[in-house]
Amino acid sequence: MGGSGSPLPPSIYSEPSRFLATLRAFPSVQTGPAKTILICEDDRNLRQLVRVVLGDGYRFVEADTGREALDLAYKLRPDLIILDLMLPGASGFDVLTELRAKLPGDETRVIVMSAWGHADEAALNAGADRFVAKPFEADELTSVVSEVLGEARG
Repeated sequence: MGGSGSPLPPSIYSEPSRFLATLRAFPSVQTGPAKTILICEDDRNLRQLVRVVLGDGYRFVEADTGREALDLAYKLRPDLIILDLMLPGASGFDVLTELRAKLPGDETRVIVMSAWGHADEAALNAGADRFVAKPFEADELTSVVSEVLGEARG
């Protein structure tokens, strides 16, 4: 167990590529085209960690600002957006509000992921499908992503 209540060793947050081979040893099974996930997070290491935890069964697109996330969301229409709240340019709440006003909610799902654990209710009220607190448990993130995308786990 890592410090500060983290479910993972401290080095997984600072060196996620070190754990890539171990986590990739559990391949996902795809039955159709890979779903696209837009990861909107300003921390490059955390974006990489999310990709590693979720595995090879998805196509990943990344944004490190709120404005870039909106541009990519409109252009690519991802199946899922994993959205941080603290972003340069436009906050995650701004992004979520604009997305929900301009894209049908059943077209693109949004999981808000934030260190602001107290922001869960506000995120859900703003239109998020789910909220995941940071630091997150790998099993929780994979489970929530599968649930939101309507995928069977097993």
